Amino acid sequence: MEDLNYLLQREQEELLRSQTAPGPAARAAHQGLAEGYARRIRDHRHPYRTQKADGTTSFNPYPFGAGSRQA
Repeated sequence: MEDLNYLLQREQEELLRSQTAPGPAARAAHQGLAEGYARRIRDHRHPYRTQKADGTTSFNPYPFGAGSRQA
């Protein structure tokens, strides 16, 4: 089983890197890596981002807007 804290750390690092990337290709690459870590977090046997009935989660993985690709 993967270390959940490691996955969370790596996802946050990639989100930050996507926000400071020098160009669109680098931004997309870091965003893709962050999304990969987000999938692994979602599929982890100890759920961290449990979905509510309305489809939202109690934890926002994109607090700085990276999820909207405006980074």
